[in-house]
Amino acid sequence: MARIRTKYTGVYYRESTTNEKPDKTYYITFKNSQNKMQEMKIGKFTEGIREQYCNLKRNELLTKIRLGEEVHIKHRQKDKIFLKEIADEYFNTRAERDSKNKDISSYKKHLLSYFENTDLNTIDKKDIQEFKKIKLETPLAPKTVNNILSLLGTIIKFGITEELLINDISKFIKKYDVDNDRERFLTIQEIKKLYKAVEDDKRLYLFCKLSLTTGARLASTMNIRKNDIDITHKILTLKDFKNNTTYKAFLKDDVIELLKDYTVEIEHAEKLFDVSETTIQKPLREIMNKLFNTKLEKDDRKNRVVVHTLRHTFASHLAINGTPIFTIQKLMNHKDIKMTLRYAKLADHSGRNEVDGLEF
Repeated sequence: MARIRTKYTGVYYRESTTNEKPDKTYYITFKNSQNKMQEMKIGKFTEGIREQYCNLKRNELLTKIRLGEEVHIKHRQKDKIFLKEIADEYFNTRAERDSKNKDISSYKKHLLSYFENTDLNTIDKKDIQEFKKIKLETPLAPKTVNNILSLLGTIIKFGITEELLINDISKFIKKYDVDNDRERFLTIQEIKKLYKAVEDDKRLYLFCKLSLTTGARLASTMNIRKNDIDITHKILTLKDFKNNTTYKAFLKDDVIELLKDYTVEIEHAEKLFDVSETTIQKPLREIMNKLFNTKLEKDDRKNRVVVHTLRHTFASHLAINGTPIFTIQKLMNHKDIKMTLRYAKLADHSGRNEVDGLEF
């Protein structure tokens, strides 16, 4: 149950029930002598507790801490906070998409199984380090462990924001440094091979065309609606779920013609791809594995061609063609230019001419 602020600093209450009647349970929050945030239960409204009394007790407590007097705080069993309580609230706020289902699966498999009976108020830096160590000792890649840690951090920060939790253990979550960025992009000839392989599937062909010519992420492409398409100005409105922003992409003439034909029987606000992400990913994965991944090691993430490679290919060819890095940033809708700078090395002006001019 979320805490509700009162007019007094550090004084909150949670709605509760006493003898089947509505009640309020009051709490105070404060920083202890170690400068760590703590919560103390004061009592219920039906017990005669009021906000002003809680404020008085908090001020008395802060005075004791300031004077260096020892303060004893009893932790009650019913005041414990468990990961499941916060995670359930967090996932309820997530839109119903494949990414949510994947995160729920990862949460249950890796996080809930480990922290299920642990009071989050008692977790410290050593506990997080031990969790990381155990996960890395299992057959999981560092990148996968990082994804699990990111999910844990996101759930904890949600709990802090919603005032469900005081102990911010997200500050102890440090990811592994992983040189695992995808470097593979498709050449012109490989793009032609991919188009040839999907040309008989109208939906897959359009998906590949849009992904390769706009650089949109999977979720963005899957959520394109007919009313996002501006045929007259050759512009497409895209929703970036990673950055929670909306941006514009430019449409090539051949893609415009494909869209005109494809959307004839689609309603104005209807999605172009009204299927699950898996319905697109699964057949494309099989095609890409057959065309491009036959001789790769199973864990070679850098060179494996996947659906996201289409976005990477879009940006890579822009750079090769001499597109300014800030223009690429805009077209990719990168929030941080650092994300875009990885493509700068592909541009002719990145030092190629200087190297060619060496006389040794």
